[in-house]
Amino acid sequence: MQIKEFFQKRREKKQQNKKVFSSTKERVIYEIKSWTLVIIAVFFIRAGIIEAYQIPTGSMEKTIHVGDFLLGNKFLYGARTPDWVGIPFTRVGFDIPYYRFPALTDPEVGDVVIFKFPLDPWTNYVKRCLGGPGDTVKIVDKKVYVNGERFDDPEHSIVNYDHIFPKSYEEPRIFPSGNGNRDQYDPIYIPRKGDIFKLSGLSHKQVEFIRHIMILDGHSPEDNYGIYYEKGEPKYKVEQDYYFMMGDNRDNSFDSRYWGLVPYEYVMGSPLILYFSWDKTAPWTQFYKKIRWNRIFHTVS
Repeated sequence: MQIKEFFQKRREKKQQNKKVFSSTKERVIYEIKSWTLVIIAVFFIRAGIIEAYQIPTGSMEKTIHVGDFLLGNKFLYGARTPDWVGIPFTRVGFDIPYYRFPALTDPEVGDVVIFKFPLDPWTNYVKRCLGGPGDTVKIVDKKVYVNGERFDDPEHSIVNYDHIFPKSYEEPRIFPSGNGNRDQYDPIYIPRKGDIFKLSGLSHKQVEFIRHIMILDGHSPEDNYGIYYEKGEPKYKVEQDYYFMMGDNRDNSFDSRYWGLVPYEYVMGSPLILYFSWDKTAPWTQFYKKIRWNRIFHTVS
């Protein structure tokens, strides 16, 4: 009898707390308000704390596989309020002012980082940071050196040391032009906020490099790329930190060796955990094999 009375009281309490609507219009308005609040909450969580990402290419194999789905921690490198408002899953919308909260830490050499692709900020990339502000990166026979010290190949990286481009070969798409090739990459300095570059007597390669920084800092021909003069000499002051990103699948990665550096403004977060993994190569007749069960809930390092 006591159990029956307990559940009866629970039902009565729910009925008392249940919102009563005087009309269908009032119910519709209530539902719209409720779902609007949910959408706004999800929007802010996705923009500033945690976001889901899908890996479409093999540039990070075998650290991250094609078809992996991961959650990214956007709080680590500084959560930010939404910077764009528009129609979801389209590019129809407009930018809005945003605020970036102080970061818990900054990307360090060896970290896997999620960032906006500098050539198309609508696209998210995931690569490994191999150079931070103030570092110098070079590649000799596919071996990476940071400030003169060898950076050990990541545990799950793919590096084919049996096929190495010679030093004499200048790869056409390399950044900056004339900086060698993917396997023999001349030293490149990664700028930090506050660095000052003199703009007189530069080589073509230096001009391309500094102009790249000016544009990523937000300058254009209209403001003369942010150039200022000191005692008649043209100079430029770097406005944010920069990072050098590379894929772990070293021979098959479209990364900083080809398109340049990543500004701090474009750093979005760090992979948190793999929540799903889908093998596109497995046939549909073996559907159970398309899900990589052994990768679900794996962390990325």
